[in-house]
Amino acid sequence: MPRVALLVGREPARRYSVHRGYVDALWAVGAVPIVIPPPPGDVPDRLESYLGAVLSCDAVCLTGGGDVDPCHYGQIPSAELMDVDPCRDRAEIAAVRACVDGGVTVLGICRGIQVTTVALGGALHQDLAHAGHIGHWEEGRQHEPVHAVQAEPGSAAARSLGGTRAVNSIHHQAVRDAGPRLRPTAWSPDGVIEAVESDGVLGVQWHPERLVRNDDRHLAPFRWLVAA
Repeated sequence: MPRVALLVGREPARRYSVHRGYVDALWAVGAVPIVIPPPPGDVPDRLESYLGAVLSCDAVCLTGGGDVDPCHYGQIPSAELMDVDPCRDRAEIAAVRACVDGGVTVLGICRGIQVTTVALGGALHQDLAHAGHIGHWEEGRQHEPVHAVQAEPGSAAARSLGGTRAVNSIHHQAVRDAGPRLRPTAWSPDGVIEAVESDGVLGVQWHPERLVRNDDRHLAPFRWLVAA
């Protein structure tokens, strides 16, 4: 069975955390999830050990969580930022770059698409409402589709929708510029980028792990990860 590194956060206080939907979805598609939290502090040998653990797996899944510090894409932080974790940012950005350089397949979900984009030279909308995009934070409906998604035919994003046409939406940030190494391949009706990809890399803005309980077609991104 393939081993998938599941990169997780450090919230709430004094806990590491991951929504069990990620774990259950990986088991469901025949993978063994290996939960790897970021190392505390800025200690080079800890980061080296972290990257070694990540790269020892067959694929990597970056999970949801707080906002990426805008310093990583050259912007001044806005007042709307939530739950920034410098240690997690540092570790996951390094992990994405190491995986891409080493040919390890990457799936980024919600925060994961954002970290992946920033790591590969792109930038984010710090707050979608301020950018004129309303209605993307629907936490009360996290287990049901709330808006349509249009994917580029033949893309990994289209494959990751599993034949569905709508997704949930629990985010106030999103990809603004995919950068030089990724291309946008799915969009919401108001033009917000919902997926980016390149060879062996896929990021989706929605939360398939929370939709699976009602529609197992949303296992598709995890199947893509294992197949790739």
